[in-house]
Amino acid sequence: MKVKLFISGIILLAVLGGCFPTQKFTYNYYQANEKALQRIKTQYARLSKDRPFSIEFKDKAFSKLGLEIITDSIRYIYVFDSDSQALTDTLRKYHFDERAVNDLIYDMRQNSCTWITTLDYYEKRQRKQLYFLSIRHKDLTAKWKDEKYFTLAFFSSKQLFDHKNRLLDKDLDTQKRSINGEIFYKVNDSIAYTYTGHFR
Repeated sequence: MKVKLFISGIILLAVLGGCFPTQKFTYNYYQANEKALQRIKTQYARLSKDRPFSIEFKDKAFSKLGLEIITDSIRYIYVFDSDSQALTDTLRKYHFDERAVNDLIYDMRQNSCTWITTLDYYEKRQRKQLYFLSIRHKDLTAKWKDEKYFTLAFFSSKQLFDHKNRLLDKDLDTQKRSINGEIFYKVNDSIAYTYTGHFR
């Protein structure tokens, strides 16, 4: 009986290990790519400060690009080939820094970043912003049958986490905070991550 239980335990661990990414992957990935990820976030934060927008890649080849531009009253959604003249014309139409946006797109493609956007949130009744960055990573594809994405949330201040490194609500410091229905886990004091089946 003990032998059977022991074998069953090994099988269960193997199954779980194959289904869920480890914290080690998260730590190693972020440490290896911290400079690139921070550069992408900083580029985007500067470009979107006065003219909110988001960028997404719609295919695995990173050739189809979605651009969402937010004005005071209307949200415009465009889809382009990433090297098309139509993208250039649209950036000029909305008075974007064309070269800087193309640099951002290039860095996103180089780092398998599928989506970047910003979200307003409130802490202690104060309005703040966080930045979302989703990544399609080949190591995640090997772990699941279905495609998974590694999503980072960059906060503007230190966050609270519980003993299992789960993100907590600052207003209710014992309650887990979900973002877009997902539980996030600690990377460091101001960055959290999750794994999802969708890139946005």
